[in-house]
Amino acid sequence: MLHLPLLNALKTFVIAGHYLNFTKAAEDLLVSPSAVSHQVKVLEEYLGFKLFIRQNRTLTLTIDGAHLHASLEGPFDQIARALQDTLQNRGRESLRIALRPFLSSAWLAPRLNSFWGKHSQIEIDLIHNIKMPDFMRDHIDIAIVWGKGDWPGMEAKLLIPGDLTPVCGACLIEQHGRPKSPAELSDHTLIHDEDRSAWDAWLEKSGVGSVNCKANLIIDDTNVRIQSILNGQGIMLGCPTLLRKELDEGVLVQLFETCLDTYGYYLIYPENIQLTPNMETFIDWIFSEAENNFSS
Repeated sequence: MLHLPLLNALKTFVIAGHYLNFTKAAEDLLVSPSAVSHQVKVLEEYLGFKLFIRQNRTLTLTIDGAHLHASLEGPFDQIARALQDTLQNRGRESLRIALRPFLSSAWLAPRLNSFWGKHSQIEIDLIHNIKMPDFMRDHIDIAIVWGKGDWPGMEAKLLIPGDLTPVCGACLIEQHGRPKSPAELSDHTLIHDEDRSAWDAWLEKSGVGSVNCKANLIIDDTNVRIQSILNGQGIMLGCPTLLRKELDEGVLVQLFETCLDTYGYYLIYPENIQLTPNMETFIDWIFSEAENNFSS
């Protein structure tokens, strides 16, 4: 068998090269930044060349360091997954699914009984995250993320179309009247996701181009945005198919017919991995659920 020296130092280097920050690597490894620095130094002395360059408080990989990191990151990811799969196969088969809290509470979580009724041997761990998950660090098997489907290195499949359109609370209309055209949105507060790009795109599609609205408010969590409009604090872009209950009850109101279809919920996973039977089972099930719920 091949001799594998300095495995701890190699692991530390892979994590440090991923973050390009010794402090963040230390937090991941549950050690001190000086311990990370020491392990990197030990590896550099063994190899006989530098792995990192420090300039103006930034950390970058040297050419040799970048080459070594690219060669090691995949094998260490495979080792982590092999250990995870081994643990799962010892009487507990589970999948770690990362997704946004809103999609989890509004759509996925209520349907899991259907999945377990057919596949009781597979446990589902829901990891709620608004940002793009780190598959390697967080040991994520599958993620459902919001966006346009353009994530480098990821296999992305559209699960639920976004069809974004302005929605607001019925109380806002009662207090201020209903906007009769997109141009009248200027009289209201627009509530945004992480930035204003989705609203800019919807206004462009509606033919207005832009509006000087009363105010802008950024809220990155959809559940909080919905609560804000239920309280009459403004107007957000929402997906009517996922807000059907609130729209049918009349507590939320869809203001216009124009929908922005460039966003959606995508099921993603790293394109360089081999799907496990459990992952394939879950993917088949969730796309069947989406088709039953959202097909016209």
